Amino acid sequence: MDWEEAGRPNKAMWLLAESKPVRRVRKAIGRVLGVDPFTGDTRFYQFAHGRHRATRIQLVNHMIAVNSYSRYLEIGVRSSEAMLEEIHCKNRLGVDPDPNASADVCKTSDEFFLSNNQQFDIVFIDGNHTGDQVRRDIENSLGCLAPGGVIMLHDMNPPTRFHARGSYKVDGKYPAWNGTSWKGYAWARANRPDLTMYVVDTDWGVGLIHPGRQETIDLHEPTYSDLSKNRGKLLNIISVGDFLNKYSNPFRFDHD
Repeated sequence: MDWEEAGRPNKAMWLLAESKPVRRVRKAIGRVLGVDPFTGDTRFYQFAHGRHRATRIQLVNHMIAVNSYSRYLEIGVRSSEAMLEEIHCKNRLGVDPDPNASADVCKTSDEFFLSNNQQFDIVFIDGNHTGDQVRRDIENSLGCLAPGGVIMLHDMNPPTRFHARGSYKVDGKYPAWNGTSWKGYAWARANRPDLTMYVVDTDWGVGLIHPGRQETIDLHEPTYSDLSKNRGKLLNIISVGDFLNKYSNPFRFDHD
């Protein structure tokens, strides 16, 4: 999928909506109203590590605090101060193929997993934003996940076709982009009954995966139209409040 599938007549509108001035206005409105039409819930919550505005960082830190996790892996760093340095975990490891990303390991995630012999309590996937790559990252992360561990993912709930386009760059600009990451998550929703999976409705959709059980969906090679028509069921979306209700006690494999 590329941006043309979003509809050429709408391209100018989306570029404007994702321009820096409009994003600043949207962010300010979202802070007042507690919700952003694109990114979801922006309210403050009492997480295990303190009161914070809901973001992917706070959801990850909550899981670490509740479960006393000590080994964190981040796939897709880009800039260490963007997230990695905000994670409250004893041992943090960042992987990114970009030498300018300040990652601990300068490799693609595929290359990293080929030689990895470590286990991790929590893996955060925010690397290559294509469905095929996210699928591989999920499978590889499951292979090195410690008992009682969890995988979390970013950009699982693209609000429009434009945000779910195949390429980041549009006419020399880099507007907000979720890519087709959600398709890798959807593959696991369709093929892995041995997992429990949710997408928390904040910060462009924060996915959560761990061993458990689920009723799989009957959907193969999904399109954005499939997502748009039945987003709640396909992604298994929950609110931040639901997330806190489900995951504020030490993790158990029979958690559902």
